[in-house]
Amino acid sequence: MLVFLGFSLATLECFPEDLLKEIFNIKFLARLDSQLEILSSSLSMRVQLRLMELNRAVCLECPEFQIPWFHNRFCQQYNKDIGSMNGAQQQIYKMLAEILGGINCIKASVLTPYCHTVDFECILDKRKKPLPYGSYNITLGKLPEIHWESNTQIVGSRLPPGAERIALEFLDSKAFCRNIPHLKGKSAMKKRHLEILGYRVIQIPHFEWNSMVLSKKDARMDYLRERIFGEGKS
Repeated sequence: MLVFLGFSLATLECFPEDLLKEIFNIKFLARLDSQLEILSSSLSMRVQLRLMELNRAVCLECPEFQIPWFHNRFCQQYNKDIGSMNGAQQQIYKMLAEILGGINCIKASVLTPYCHTVDFECILDKRKKPLPYGSYNITLGKLPEIHWESNTQIVGSRLPPGAERIALEFLDSKAFCRNIPHLKGKSAMKKRHLEILGYRVIQIPHFEWNSMVLSKKDARMDYLRERIFGEGKS
């Protein structure tokens, strides 16, 4: 199917304009809607997800194609229940709160304007000091007809001068190729997209977090400090 082909190519940073214009065509999308009605619910959802992800990739990586983002409603339905944190994510969340100065300086399960779910988000000012949420209004900045729609409830102006928004992502085994520590295309694409949206992305691979080197809390705290601030023990 063209949607799956387009998505697979997008993960490889390949965006054939002719193919994309054929997919994001009113007649093609109308035919696709008709086909979805006769597919099983699981396959139908898979096709819709891939179409959304392809739409997102084109909007972010190929804005010159002028293909509009039209999946807001789908994302609102799909992301009603983001889900709970796993054990490793809970550990990271607690340590981040300790490192950054409290839970008011860290947000979990943040939804971006283009429907990416970010495990954890924090903001550092120009002096690398964590900024508490709610002390003033912070957003990603202006995007055409798109606003933050997340559990963070952050609205208002852009980041303060010199500040940076950080996304921390825990990568489990599904994010990597089997038996080798090589990131899969979908996870690599998400990193690209978050960077386009203005994030500094910190990825925490499961094999690093669960290694013998990081078997103790102090070692894990130092690891997170190094990744966030570029320093070890404070």
